[in-house]
Amino acid sequence: MTEDSNPQPPEDERTETTGEFFSVGTPLHAVRAGYVKRKADDLLYDTVASGRYAHVLAPDRSGKSSLIAATAARLEAKGFKIAILDLEQIGVRDGGSDPGRWYYNVAYRLLRQLRIRYDLQTWWHDRSILSNRQRLVEFYTEIVLEFVSEPIVVFVDEIQCIEELPFADQLLASIRAAHNTRTTDPDFSRLTFVLLGECDPVSLIAEPELSPFNVTQQIVLDDFTREQLDLFATELNLGEDGAEKALDRIYYWTRGQPYLSQKLARQVARDDIDGDVAEYVDHVATTQLAGRAALHSEPHMSHIHRMVVGNKQHEAMLNLYGRLRKGIEVPADLGSQLQRRLIAIGLVEIDHDGNLRVRNRLYETVFTARWANHNLPTRLRVPLVAVGVLLLFALVPFWYTQWLPRPYMGVLTSPTVELDRAQDAYQNLRSFPGHADTADRLFREFIQQRAQLAADEEEVRAVVALSGTLPDAGRMPESLLAAFWDRRASAALRDERRDVALLATLESLVMPTPRRRQRAASLVSDDYPLLLASLPPQPATTTVFDRTNLLLTFASGADITQWSYATQALQQRDPWSITALEIVPLVRRVYIDREGTVGRVGLTLNLSHARLADLRIKIIAPSGRTVEIDASEERASANQDIRIPATQLQELVGESLAGTWSISVRDEALGIAGQLVGWNLKLNSQGAVEDFQRGLNIPDPVEVESNNVWLDETGRYAVARAMQSDSARVWDLVFGEPVRVIAVNENEALIGVDLGARHLVTATQDSIGVWDTSTGQRVRSLPVGAASSSATLTANGSHLFVQRRGDVETQLELWSILEGKITAQLIVAGVPALVTLDSTGTRVAIADYDRAVRVWDLSSGEQLAQFDLPSQPSEIRLAAGGQTLGVVHGRSGISVWSLARSQSPMLEEFADGDWQIVFSPTGAAVLAGRAETGYQVYSTADGRLAGPPIGVGSAAGPGGMLAFSEDETVIFAGSPGSDLRFWQATEIPSDADAAPAFNEHRLWQPSADRVTVALPGAQGIVIGDSNGHVHVLPAGAGLADVQALSEEISYLGHTTEVVRLAVDRSGALVASVAADNSVRAWDTDSGKPSPWTARMEGDAVSGIAFSPDASLLTVLRGSSLSLLDVTSGDTVVEFDLGESHASHVFAADDRIFVGSESGVLRQIVRDGDGTWSMQQFWRGERPIRQLAQTPRGNYLVIVDDLGTARLFALAAGEIGERIIEFPGPVEEVAFGSSNSRAWFRTARWVHRVSLSSNGLHWIDSVFAPKPLQGAGIVFGAGDNANRAYLPAARNGFVELVELAFPGASQPGLFGNRQDLLTEWSTRLGYEPQPGSTD
Repeated sequence: MTEDSNPQPPEDERTETTGEFFSVGTPLHAVRAGYVKRKADDLLYDTVASGRYAHVLAPDRSGKSSLIAATAARLEAKGFKIAILDLEQIGVRDGGSDPGRWYYNVAYRLLRQLRIRYDLQTWWHDRSILSNRQRLVEFYTEIVLEFVSEPIVVFVDEIQCIEELPFADQLLASIRAAHNTRTTDPDFSRLTFVLLGECDPVSLIAEPELSPFNVTQQIVLDDFTREQLDLFATELNLGEDGAEKALDRIYYWTRGQPYLSQKLARQVARDDIDGDVAEYVDHVATTQLAGRAALHSEPHMSHIHRMVVGNKQHEAMLNLYGRLRKGIEVPADLGSQLQRRLIAIGLVEIDHDGNLRVRNRLYETVFTARWANHNLPTRLRVPLVAVGVLLLFALVPFWYTQWLPRPYMGVLTSPTVELDRAQDAYQNLRSFPGHADTADRLFREFIQQRAQLAADEEEVRAVVALSGTLPDAGRMPESLLAAFWDRRASAALRDERRDVALLATLESLVMPTPRRRQRAASLVSDDYPLLLASLPPQPATTTVFDRTNLLLTFASGADITQWSYATQALQQRDPWSITALEIVPLVRRVYIDREGTVGRVGLTLNLSHARLADLRIKIIAPSGRTVEIDASEERASANQDIRIPATQLQELVGESLAGTWSISVRDEALGIAGQLVGWNLKLNSQGAVEDFQRGLNIPDPVEVESNNVWLDETGRYAVARAMQSDSARVWDLVFGEPVRVIAVNENEALIGVDLGARHLVTATQDSIGVWDTSTGQRVRSLPVGAASSSATLTANGSHLFVQRRGDVETQLELWSILEGKITAQLIVAGVPALVTLDSTGTRVAIADYDRAVRVWDLSSGEQLAQFDLPSQPSEIRLAAGGQTLGVVHGRSGISVWSLARSQSPMLEEFADGDWQIVFSPTGAAVLAGRAETGYQVYSTADGRLAGPPIGVGSAAGPGGMLAFSEDETVIFAGSPGSDLRFWQATEIPSDADAAPAFNEHRLWQPSADRVTVALPGAQGIVIGDSNGHVHVLPAGAGLADVQALSEEISYLGHTTEVVRLAVDRSGALVASVAADNSVRAWDTDSGKPSPWTARMEGDAVSGIAFSPDASLLTVLRGSSLSLLDVTSGDTVVEFDLGESHASHVFAADDRIFVGSESGVLRQIVRDGDGTWSMQQFWRGERPIRQLAQTPRGNYLVIVDDLGTARLFALAAGEIGERIIEFPGPVEEVAFGSSNSRAWFRTARWVHRVSLSSNGLHWIDSVFAPKPLQGAGIVFGAGDNANRAYLPAARNGFVELVELAFPGASQPGLFGNRQDLLTEWSTRLGYEPQPGSTD
């Protein structure tokens, strides 16, 4: 049976969100969406961060544990060490009669919490003579402060547990002593305590001088306000009005008590409510929370009941409470122990008039006057003996069945106890008669709560294993594990960690649901099926890629690691080290004291060496002239003299005789040693002879690891240079073997190696050296002059490209490496900004500083084309053959041009990003895009788009690598610090294979680079073309519809390309901006423009927006904002903003907000007489990038350049406390029909966020398609109003792609969970997890 054989009901789908949002009875972390931030959060954090002690005394289930979690997280982020001491756990286990053991456990738990390794048992025993208070203070001094250097905060929770322990007040006394010690020992200022519990502090410690409560700051933990409950509105699965009514009624019953409010809200969210919402809430409140069984079935009510009835003074407390419920006014008196106790329990509070009142209506319903009277003791005069007998018979079974199980029940109601303790408590509790069902229920609740708190996979699997021991556990283990992976996936989605989210989602298929499968499919998207293999970031200082052998080489100094994809799988090679040879030559010198010049030269050598080809021999004249000798001729014996031909010595003729003549003999290979036995140098008739009877040893080369490693950009070869000699060792990286050692002077720079490593090319200050790697000799020197420093090899290594730059003109030369001469040259005027050569070396592109790029035939000197670019390029590239030009415009965008059509680009895309462009080896395809949205393959023949964007997030920043394989079937993308990935290259379809057939139309071109927007309701699309026209088409239009459109235009649009579009709220009007800064408005019904054209002077238009009633149009450009009348096109008013602004929004017909680069938010308003004025509204710390207003106009969303989003409540005039920091820059903020939800789009993600009075709350995220230029999110109409769409290129044209949020109609990812995990773990570069029995 497959894992999909038990389909889940729709209710399971809903619990994925509601179960995560509401927290009933368990701590809730502050990053969770359902966390309500109260004044106590900041007050406690500020108090503790400043080093002051604090105490939080609040009733049961009022949020103390959540407050601890939230504050601890904030403090840890600031470098504090945190310990949380739960006295309830210590009390349950060690609350007997052994004070020493109880205090030892206190110290031991602090030791564990602070992760201190120390022999505490011995230390504690050695100080047994001290009191427990003194031992604790010594423990703080000698261990805690000694072993922890950071500031420390200790949260002591559940302090009410020590009230029944006669010896436990020493703990509080030790805390007070630690505070007092600050005056004499400043190190104690690093130690801060926070006391939390449900108690009357006076009852814990009587002596004021020992009480810590006299030196701690009181933190009041108030109940929720009605406004704070608005946070729950978006999760109630009701409309806006219904949610408001439900929350009003919830507050009516609970008056904001956190536990009761969460529980009521969760029940509302879980149920489908057909009738009156208020009546439903009343029904739930009175039957589930305040029904007859509430004192036994509702944990919170039962707790209050026990705290009152079980108190020693319960009779007096019940009498006091009974008076209050009978309507008798009871003035508050904090000197009364009874009143303090009732307030601490939370049953009563002090009202505004200073009198006691019941805390909320639910308490009033449950804890009535009848309840108080019922629990008062009856005073019957019966014989004491009879009473004793009756009590004996009654209490023995009660003691056995009610009192003995209580400790075990206490363990199971604390979700943070150890698992083995909980399991023991469960088994013991289940053994008591009549407690099996209670034990099962408590243990089930414990497991559910503990699973939610699990921090890692190991912990949750331990909890899941426990769940399997429950009777009728069913699919509870799978459900808990799936919920854990859902939380992991949600956290990864929020951070835009796609791979982690995908793998977590696949793990959650342990309990498959349609939603989980749909989420997996959306993360796989249309690009990951093309992913072949991934490699995590590798430690390396240099990385190169060999596209012929699909080999990645990572070099860290001399250490080399390599990964190969040549066998259709990513495999690691054995690591190795690259070495150089340190070579010390044997040098002998003779002095000639005879004047004259050399006319004849002769040389005889006697060398004892078995492999003369390993030797490099030089004769050096007194002038320094050097001649290399080839002595590798055949000999009859190893000691036979070698006569060097005169032709090798010819260069020495004409040298001066007088001076020192030298011979240098170098051994450039390992393995064979040799000797110089003698040499005879004859200069004219005079000979200089040295004979060595035993021979002189030629020093053996020493192989050493070298950090001076040069890697060829092709990834095939490397050169390791010695540090102590002029030795350069060429390596073949594919085979990991040395090719040759060449004596290259340390002052010569390496330029490259030609194909086959036949030649090494180096550069001096004024020449280029060409070395034969087979002999190690310099075969020629090219006199290129000072241009040698910028010389480069062509792609095949056969030619050298030289640029001679001058003030007046620049000469470009192509030198043949083999022939040593210029084969082509070109002279151009001035100094070019950029120069690039195609891979064949036949054509050159030159960019000047006037945005023009010219392409020349290098052989003939003919100019083939000129391209007038829209902006100055930062990089230019030519495809093989020089027919296509690729341009990168800094961080602004890219464009691709064809020589056959130089007037307009085949492809043009602009947005802020890290852009790259590379051509395939044959030049048939170009890969272009930015790291933020991915790279796409286009045909260089017509710009046709082929396949989805790949490599999102790859090849970003310095060192980014993007390349085709030599056979153009694989694409490699990666950069230092990011994943390195291999992708299947999308095949460029031939004209015959392209479907559907499409001839370029003015409306559309195959590269899909037109500016496009969608109409509201997803009813249509609007496209701006390169000729200045705007076209309106129905949403379902395709290429066939475009082909049928006439090229004839009966109206005059813009005269230049349309670069920006904006639609009004109704979809009746579209505004357009052209490249020449002209602005027009268009009617979407007729498709015709308005009769006016507004021409905007100054900076390029950066934004346009309609007023809500579409009567006005704003035009933002740099530091100015204009308002145009939509009917006439006249300028109504123009504002000089004083600085550059990048964002604006038309909030109301008479109110505009603009956001500046300095972080200032300005508003432009129109008063009653129609006059417009501007004023500063708010100031932030970062440049404002996005502004958006909710449909009802009550909130303004502000997003800065770092992606931090804030919610501004316009009526209150303040920023909400909760902000969201998105992982990347936000490119759009959109609203659907709901006023309480917003969609934030980053480069390739869309995040759904709920809005409330206290700020922004993340809900979920999806990986989105790459939108077309200018496109934004649009929402459906009617039944599809909650569906979000994004215009993207699909099947050669525009398609409104639905975003895969819950409820979307997109299919899921099907397959077996383990098979999917294995496949995608491998593709993504993670270790595949072994199969499990989950």
